[in-house]
Formats: sequence, C-alpha cells, structure tokens
Amino acid sequence: MELITTNEARCRDCYRCLRSCAVKAIRFTGGESGALHARVIDELCVQDARCVLSCPQKAKKVVSDLEQVRRVIGEGQPVAAGVAPSFVAAFPLEDPGQMPALLKKLGFARVQETSLGAELVARTHRQPGFDRPLISSACPVVVNLIERYYPGLLPMLAPVVSPMIAHGRLMKKMYPGYRTVFIGPCVAKKAEARVEGIDDAIDYVLGFDELYEWMQEEGIDAADLPPGDFDGPRPGLARLFPIEGGLIATLQADTREEEKYLTITGLQNCMSFLDNLSRNAIPRPPLLMELLACRGGCIDGPLSLCREQDLFTRRRKVREYFRARAAREGPTAGEGPELPPSLMHREYADRRVSLPLPDEQTIRRILARTGKYQPEDELNCGACGYDSCRDKAIAVYQGNAEVQMCIPYMRKRAESTSNLVMAAMPNALIIVDHRLVIKEVNPAAERMFRRPAREMLGQPLDKFINPENFIKVLETGEMLNRIHSHPELDLITRDIIFPLDSERAVVGILVDITADKRQQERFELVKVQTITRAREVINKQMTVAQEIAGLLGETTAETKVLLSKLIDLMEKESV
Repeated sequence: MELITTNEARCRDCYRCLRSCAVKAIRFTGGESGALHARVIDELCVQDARCVLSCPQKAKKVVSDLEQVRRVIGEGQPVAAGVAPSFVAAFPLEDPGQMPALLKKLGFARVQETSLGAELVARTHRQPGFDRPLISSACPVVVNLIERYYPGLLPMLAPVVSPMIAHGRLMKKMYPGYRTVFIGPCVAKKAEARVEGIDDAIDYVLGFDELYEWMQEEGIDAADLPPGDFDGPRPGLARLFPIEGGLIATLQADTREEEKYLTITGLQNCMSFLDNLSRNAIPRPPLLMELLACRGGCIDGPLSLCREQDLFTRRRKVREYFRARAAREGPTAGEGPELPPSLMHREYADRRVSLPLPDEQTIRRILARTGKYQPEDELNCGACGYDSCRDKAIAVYQGNAEVQMCIPYMRKRAESTSNLVMAAMPNALIIVDHRLVIKEVNPAAERMFRRPAREMLGQPLDKFINPENFIKVLETGEMLNRIHSHPELDLITRDIIFPLDSERAVVGILVDITADKRQQERFELVKVQTITRAREVINKQMTVAQEIAGLLGETTAETKVLLSKLIDLMEKESV
C-alpha cells in the first residue's frame, strides 16, 4: 500500500523531508527537467508522516478513504465510527460533546469512543503472562519501527492488538453487518487497518483533517451543534490513553516505580532507547515500556488540527475531559463488554529489509565524486539530509540518493565555474562594496589598470579611476551603461555598472573601446577631410562649368541668328 505519495510538480531539489525522516526512508530521483524529486520508500517507512508535516510545498499527500466512506453512507449502509480519544485536543470544537452530534449529522449510525478499545488493551495487560518486560503495542509507528529495524526485539513487543483494532472488533461484535470507521490523528493507522491478520476490524480510516474537510464541504458549523453523548458503553481511565503515560495511568500503576514502568515519546527518543535495548545496554528493562512515536503522545499526531497549541494545553484538555466525564458517569465507567483472548492477541513479523552495503573502496570512490578525498574533506554538515557524508555515500550506492545532493560541493563547483568565467572574461570586472572599496578584480582588470590584484584589493576605487559612475549606481540603484574616458590610463571604456542589492555591492564591467574609439576618430578626420576636399572640387567644377556655360551661350546665340536668317531666305525663295 502506497500510504504517502509525492506530487513531483511541487517537489524540486529540497531535502527537508529527508532531514525530518528518522529512518531516511526517502529516495531521490531525477525528473525530466533535471530536478530531484523525493519519494517515500514504503518498505523502509515507519509511517510517522513527519515528511508530510515538514514539506514546505505540501508535495506529500496521505492516501484518503474519505470518498469511500461518503459513498458507503450515501448508499444507506449502516456505518459505526470509533473516535480516537485524542479528539478533544486534536479537533477544533468548543465542546467535546459536539463530536458525536457532528458525526451523526454526517450520517454515522453509531458513534463510540475508541477509548473502549484502550480499556480492553489495559485489561489484557493485567492478565497472566504480562509480568515480564514488554514494549507497548498501541502505537503502530513503534510497531513498524521494531518490525523493520529492531526485529530482535519482537519477543518483547506486547502480543496484544492496538486500541483501534480492539475497538473495531468490538463494534463488529456489537453491530453485526455494520461497516466500521476509525477517526484519529495518526497516518500509520491507515496502514495498520490493512495488516494481514488484523484487517477484519476496521474498514476505513479517516484523519481528523479529512473529517474537518468533510464538515466544511457539507457547510456544517460545529458551533451550531448541540453537545451530546457517544453511544455506550462508557470508557473510564482509558480516555487518558492519548497522552504521555496514558497506558500506565489506565493500569492505575504507580508511575514512581521507575524500575517497573517507563514512558518515552518522540520517535528519536524511542529509537535511542531501542538501540540501547537491542545492544543489551539496559540490563534490567522495566516491566512495561510505553513507547509513543509522537512527542507527548497521540495528541501530537500528524493529522491533528490543533498542533499550533502547546503540548501542555492539549494535555490539559484531555485530562479535563476525563475528569468531567468521570464526574458524570461514576465509577462504573470502563466496565464494558469483553472480547475473547483470541481477538486481543496479535503476532508480529520480521519485516527487515536488507540493503546492499558498499565496501570501503566503493565508499571512497563515491565520496571522491564530490571532492572528498580525505576524512577531513567530509564536512558531515547534514545539509543533504543524511547525518554524515558516508551515510549519504551509502545511500548513493543503494540508489536512494544522488551525488549532486551535496550542497557544499555543488556550491564549490558553482563558485569554481564562476571563477573560471571571471578569469576568462576579456573585459575588466571590478566589484566594490558600498564604501567603494575594491573587493574583487579579474585578470583583465589587472591588465587594464597595470597593477596586480594584491595592490588593488581593499583599496578605494578612486585611487585608480574616477568613481563617478559607480557612485551614481549606488545612489540610484539602477544599472548604468555609458562611455567613460580615463585620461590617467590613456583609456576609453564602455562602463556597464549594476548593483548587487543582496550584497550591498556594485559590479562594474569595463570594456576597453580605446582602439575602436580612436579608429572612429581617425575615420571622422578622414571623413571631414574628404568632405572639405570634395567641396573644393565641387566649387572648382562649378566655376569651370559656369565659364563653359557662358561660352556655350554666346556660340548658341550666334548660331541661332545665322540659322534664322537662312530659314527666312529659304522661305522667301519658295514663294
């Protein structure tokens, strides 16, 4: 089952999900655009969904059962809902009693508290055979963690189903023919409901976020709902299950007996404890080890809608709800129906995935591809998401990471490329700070100013050239492109100067156009001389033309007179 999917259009070259993943169950692959996309590796994932919460682009999406639930209810099939006891701290309601009213309005025929299943789990822990060191099995993330990463501890995992499974089976027994839906803050519950051997209890799982979405789409205002009661029976102390130490409190154990009872919350804390436990570093483990992946317990589940509130406030809400219900319902709460031991029992499987491990020579080759040739080259900065450069090299070998995920290496490579470009530029490049102190120059600038870089860096710009164009850019913040003369250097340059706002600096590119300018000046001189000479020739030609015209005019007049006389004579003779 692909529990968490990735929208690749939104996922680009970001390693935040990997940094948040305690078991590094993320694979990066390149897309058509060259960008790296992150995908969850299902067989390695413990389903704590921290990658979903940490993704800044909301590219991770949890599989949803909402449409199936709406369809089943719309078809008129009877559906029973079990609500996780964390709802009082995880769903925005003015009064916890509005939850059953909301669910009935949405079409659920029966609505119970999953604390009933927690009561059944607590009773099972009181039975013979549970007087040995056991790790609680209520948290599916912890179960996944042990099955996949600490299978040697499977004999210590309590052989009892979770409260969700116990309650689902109880609802199936109480309401024959009903579909069952669990509503809570946990992503891992969606996968737990489909685990072979316990997949008979819950048909669909909804997160509190999906319930809220459904409520919004139906146009229901929770504030208008009258408080009501869940369908019986009534749970008791198990309403404290979602907070740190909830199982131990339900057992009414003396939490001061640290040798017998231990509560640990937060996935990293759980892993640290399991590491020591698996190495026999804890010689006398407690009789009951309550491990919960979310800090503070289920009240901090990833599908909770009230995570902006501090844990103290959320924890207090659970306790206040328990006290208010206990005052109303009396001492008989928690004495509901039983399930046969077979329905409370669970087996576990070694689901460890053995990934290939590279030898030392292969690791060194992979490290060398990112410029790490010696141990001191390994920064272990964690920017890529892995705890060390070696861990990342191993992930590259296993096909879960790419070489270019090393940010310091890629930055160094980019800087190296930019340095090559600067060095190869035929035009002078000068970078000055806001005080017009020279910070960078390239070799072309050294040649233009006839000084080595060491004599220019850290010196004021006006020591070498007139800085008026740089000052103008600093004042206006706009790019400037103009020709500038440097008599002191016998140079004419085209200055392209622009600001670097993020660095409070100014960059100047000076193009030497001295030769072109002088060639243009020579051309202008030749042009002027040519025009002058042409005018002299024209004037002389005009004079000659005028003289010729005068002579031609006199000759023409004489010819005209002679011809006229001849015509007159001929006309007279013809008469």
